[in-house]
Amino acid sequence: MITRFRKKHNKVGMKAMRGWEIQILRGLEYLQSQEPSIIHRDLRCDNIFINGHDGQVKIGDFGLATFLHQRKTRSIKGTLEFMAPELFTGNYNELVDIYSFGMCMLEMVTCE
Repeated sequence: MITRFRKKHNKVGMKAMRGWEIQILRGLEYLQSQEPSIIHRDLRCDNIFINGHDGQVKIGDFGLATFLHQRKTRSIKGTLEFMAPELFTGNYNELVDIYSFGMCMLEMVTCE
């Protein structure tokens, strides 16, 4: 997990973090390109896994994921600190994962 990796390795260069960010965005792009789009709904650093040897990251834990336009898309799911505000209205789309991605980046940079 990126959370565990960041706690273990206090000094991670911006180049490495940028590489992680690009990989995460490519993963989200893949999920959103599916028909119908897949909404992860619980994207957070604890659900992003890293191979410490080569820096490859993978998005995991799809237990709360749903497809866009399913009835479940209206349910409020996720980890509070990483949830986009529109999740609380019950009317949202795959962009809630982009908000969560931003929160992940904040946690990765600040280690908080």
